[in-house]
Amino acid sequence: MVSVAFILRPHQVEIKRTAQCGEASWYALNSQTANGEKMDPTKLTAAHLTLPMGTRVLVTNLSNGKSLTVRINDRGPYAQNRLIDLSKAAAAELGFIQSGVIQVRISVANEFKQYLSGHSCKKQQLTYARKQNIVSE
Repeated sequence: MVSVAFILRPHQVEIKRTAQCGEASWYALNSQTANGEKMDPTKLTAAHLTLPMGTRVLVTNLSNGKSLTVRINDRGPYAQNRLIDLSKAAAAELGFIQSGVIQVRISVANEFKQYLSGHSCKKQQLTYARKQNIVSE
């Protein structure tokens, strides 16, 4: 009897994702984050009102197509209609230090769907993200 095994690398496994679209801003505090860490503006971290601490979030700048993964370690944003606050390093990589606020698409694994409400994505926002060839984690 011959057995054949296939090993899938993480980039070969499609993860079902849930998305939100809305405004993102960046912040750089000199204090503790909600999970007790000291805020480090050089790390790729973010604040979200409802996602569990430690959740990995794929963030895409809808104006230039740049994307990256950040880790939730703080609560916020508290500005009306704001979806997520990013560290200064994340904002720099996404290309919006100067503007301060941009439109983004955030996506998380479907297992976190229960923590998201509102901020639905319009069809054109989802289409743009797919055209940019964004790869899930």
